[in-house]
Amino acid sequence: MKEKNKKYNVPQEILYSVCLSAWNVCSENIEKFAGFKGYYTKTFVAEAVESVQKARALPGICQNKAGRKEARIHLKGAARQVMDNWQVLKLYISKAFDKDIVNVMLEEAGASFYNKAALYNWSAVRSLAHTADTFIRNNMEALTANNNMPEGFQTKYAADGDKCIELSGEFGRINMDKEMATQLKIEANNAIYASAIEMLKDGQQIFRYDATVKKQFIFNYLVSVHRGEGSASLRGYITDELNLPVEGVTIISQNQKYTATTDSKGYYRISRIAQGLYTFHITRPGYQSIEQVITFNAGTASKGDFIMKKQMQMVA
Repeated sequence: MKEKNKKYNVPQEILYSVCLSAWNVCSENIEKFAGFKGYYTKTFVAEAVESVQKARALPGICQNKAGRKEARIHLKGAARQVMDNWQVLKLYISKAFDKDIVNVMLEEAGASFYNKAALYNWSAVRSLAHTADTFIRNNMEALTANNNMPEGFQTKYAADGDKCIELSGEFGRINMDKEMATQLKIEANNAIYASAIEMLKDGQQIFRYDATVKKQFIFNYLVSVHRGEGSASLRGYITDELNLPVEGVTIISQNQKYTATTDSKGYYRISRIAQGLYTFHITRPGYQSIEQVITFNAGTASKGDFIMKKQMQMVA
């Protein structure tokens, strides 16, 4: 099952953030939504939010990849052991049989599977383990003659082969579980996306004459906000009356959401500022405070250089 079944074209976490944000705006305007369509109630919105949270809580692709990666590491180790054992068996076969039939015996022991097994073809690894074990059992007398192959080798080969086959089965189950979990995740995401899109379209209709509010019901706009694509920034230098940098100046918006402090060169920067009008307070002990109103447009970088005057000292 492939991710091509996705109806959404944004990262999962952006999808969840956008959906939760959209339903929050819907809740804030629930009376207008209810007047537009009767099924918009507080309960309806709460259930939509719960669906988003449940979709987010489902095991994600990264979680499934971690389990699959660990299982594959164990399986590769077991496969290497099977191949190492087969190379040892090859030596025993070369000594146990006449030269003119050694190649025939090696084929009977699974030589045709070895090259694919060395590339971690799991079917070939299983075949190599099973075929060689059968060969050893059927040729124990010839292989162990003249103290050639220890009798305990057959037990070891069988045990290592069984372990590899067991891990191969476990790896296959994990792959199937991964595909099922991934598809469940995508289906849940598709459902919350479709529900949010329907509500957003209704919001655009309800607020068709209010461009500012209507924008909050446009999916791509919400995506850009949550990605930080539509944010603005503020940077600048703060100096004193002698044009020397002032370190340790605090620049903070009136709502206390955006703040920065100047460095030793008097430089500061504030990123990810939402579009709008803000009042900033620029302060530092020993200097007169500055109050500045700045308007930010989405995706723009504003510059704010300020000159701070020292406070007059009272003479005793």
